Amino acid sequence: MILPSAEFDHPAIDAVLSTAATLLNMEVVFLGGLTDDTFTFEKIHASTDWPGLVEGKSADRTDSFCHRLLAGAPTTTSDAANDPYYRDAPVRTDLDIHSYVGIPIRDGSGTAVATLCGIDRHRVEVSSDAVEVLRQLAGVVAAQLGPVAAQSVVIRRSPHGGWEVGGEPTEDLTSAMVLADLLAAELAPGGRPAKSEQPLDELAQLRLSVKQLEHALAARVVVEQAIGVLTERQGSSPRDAFERLRKVARSRGRKVHDLAREVIASANDHGVPLPPELAGHR
Repeated sequence: MILPSAEFDHPAIDAVLSTAATLLNMEVVFLGGLTDDTFTFEKIHASTDWPGLVEGKSADRTDSFCHRLLAGAPTTTSDAANDPYYRDAPVRTDLDIHSYVGIPIRDGSGTAVATLCGIDRHRVEVSSDAVEVLRQLAGVVAAQLGPVAAQSVVIRRSPHGGWEVGGEPTEDLTSAMVLADLLAAELAPGGRPAKSEQPLDELAQLRLSVKQLEHALAARVVVEQAIGVLTERQGSSPRDAFERLRKVARSRGRKVHDLAREVIASANDHGVPLPPELAGHR
């Protein structure tokens, strides 16, 4: 599976890398893209300049640390030059890597399609607790990369009954909305999990950040589904539908994702009350 580079350009991805950088305290954290033959530094978060390391840099997959990770090498090393699993990797000498940690990012079938990693030119020990948080962050990335989003996909009523998505028939509206998965990167997810009243140590704060990211992605899906309903109902573009939904929510002091749930429910139950601006033709 080859993921387009655009799939990595999303605020949720940036938030994951920023959180991982705080967690690991390494010079660079990055998302690596994988094909059968190549490895690519798709998205980089760096605290310092690193000669020879730029986004888009590719190499033979077998030359990378991540290839060894996926073949069963340890998740982390703080002495790559003397580590039997990593010392012969060409990328080690090419970039002078001393420390590495990596977590696979898998699709729904379990295939590794990317990696979430940290590297440093110095000795950096990564604790098992930090590795576990990194796994959670990799799960957030997997959730973001999973759906194939396309803003040109529009949900329409089929003349034969049911619904169509991009010309493909589907009988269930909810399924159609999920399939459409309209892209709206600027969506505001509404409420987040409540913070503890007790002071949090750094690791606990990072765990909270992961939960907030997971919640934001879940809320985004709900809003995108509502955008699909409004797009069909009002004959508008996805962007116009979102702006209308957001404007109505703000004017009524509502959370966007709460109002979105009502829009979704109204598609199958005309008795669900909606603000006139969203009711349209049902």
